[in-house]
Amino acid sequence: MARFNKMQVLSVMKSTGMVPVFYHSDVETAKQVVKACYEGGVRAFEFTNRGDFAHEVFGELNKWVARECPEMVMGVGSVVDPATAALYIQLGANFIVGPLFNPEVAKVCNRRLIT
Repeated sequence: MARFNKMQVLSVMKSTGMVPVFYHSDVETAKQVVKACYEGGVRAFEFTNRGDFAHEVFGELNKWVARECPEMVMGVGSVVDPATAALYIQLGANFIVGPLFNPEVAKVCNRRLIT
């Protein structure tokens, strides 16, 4: 489940002024990138849904972020269908981004109180 509510997510995005977008199939590499961003002041990070088993990488990364970067709001991008949105929300995504508007994805996010 999400660690931050909608208002917290939007507030962090606004105050940070940017949301880095990143994907890597190796979770250790992803951890290093997130940590560097965190140490640089970033508090919102979008992991893109690309590559095989991206959801598994995100799940592990998100657990690590909760421990090591507690103020980081993690979200997922490149989500195009409601099943994928639901999967990432279950893995703890605090926001969902897609390359297009899909009303079914919006319904899933609204039901789960995700931005």
